[in-house]
Amino acid sequence: MTICFTYITPFHPEKGGIGRVTHVLTKELLRRGYKVLYLIYDITNRYQYDYPAPLTYLPSKVLMSHENVTFYKNYLLENHVDIVINQSGNFEDSQLWLLAEQCNIRVISVLHSNPLVAYSHLWSSDVFPLRNDTVTEKLKRIIRVALYPRIKRRFYTNRKRQFEMLLPRTSVVCTLSQNFFDELSSIVPGYEQKYVAIPNPNSYSQHQIDTTMVDKKNQVLFLGLWGAPKKEERIVKIWRRIYKQYPNWELVMAGSGSKLRVERIKRLARNIPNIRFAGMVSPLNYQQESKIFCLTSNYEGWGMVLTEAMQCGAVPIAFSSFASVTDIIENGRNGVLINPFNLHDYECKLRYLMDNSDALHSMSQHARVDVQKYSVDKVVDKWEQVFKKLVTTT
Repeated sequence: MTICFTYITPFHPEKGGIGRVTHVLTKELLRRGYKVLYLIYDITNRYQYDYPAPLTYLPSKVLMSHENVTFYKNYLLENHVDIVINQSGNFEDSQLWLLAEQCNIRVISVLHSNPLVAYSHLWSSDVFPLRNDTVTEKLKRIIRVALYPRIKRRFYTNRKRQFEMLLPRTSVVCTLSQNFFDELSSIVPGYEQKYVAIPNPNSYSQHQIDTTMVDKKNQVLFLGLWGAPKKEERIVKIWRRIYKQYPNWELVMAGSGSKLRVERIKRLARNIPNIRFAGMVSPLNYQQESKIFCLTSNYEGWGMVLTEAMQCGAVPIAFSSFASVTDIIENGRNGVLINPFNLHDYECKLRYLMDNSDALHSMSQHARVDVQKYSVDKVVDKWEQVFKKLVTTT
């Protein structure tokens, strides 16, 4: 069986969650004997990498050009593609990938975030936050605030239009969690029979993780691509309030963002001795040596950094602000969930973990065990069930 993954950027495993997920799935599908192809509509980022599957770019920068449409259909037929996995379910390039059904080829459209999660957090992530400290940006914020009702209506209209286009024309809608279903139905009802929930697989194989690393450092880790939804300034503000009481602990800030963003966070952390900026690094070593992992995002689609931390025995703390987080963290057993966006409670729970080694150890052990339900073999088993159903109904 030939599977074709489609998306708007190459599936580089170190350039974003969707790339990492697709990379992991591809390697397991290849191991099971599938043929896998990558087809990309890309106009900016052609990352160089030794991809495990042949990667092809569409010829035109105009998405629905005659050139792209013709190329796409010919590509599918010439390569005997059986199923297209559209990784752009939330994006407008789906309208091209859905044309596969005109060639009698089934399409699975994946939603990598809750359909309205960005809409629900529009104010706190996009409208009110300052992108920098300039006077011009402060004036722009005043305009955004004044236009907020209009911005929100337009955002919802665009979301609804996307799913009105997508749902009738795709064979299967794959979400990361069953918790997405109700919201999707509230936007465009009547397509519930197409829904399936398949979580993201764990990033790391068991042989990549050093299970002998028992004596972790007194280290709290933040990891991510910094930006408004991630709200990395929250953990710095919390650390500023507690660092003097925990001189033997260190907060490591891994990842980065725009130059202005980094400068702003470093100013916020000024004069805090036990905070370290690691920059853009391979995360595994930091995840393995840290005792606690802090996620401060307004929202995530899945939050792969959570499952990665859990694989390494780092206890996660996150806000219960996105649908899939309760699939990952069982509060008090393998991590901690905080009501959005209570920084005082976040601080108290972080202190509790740092002060209570027995509780921290117990959660760490449960995290390592519980996260195995997202091992790649179990996740690909679910994908195979969908493939077989689609092929038998063709």
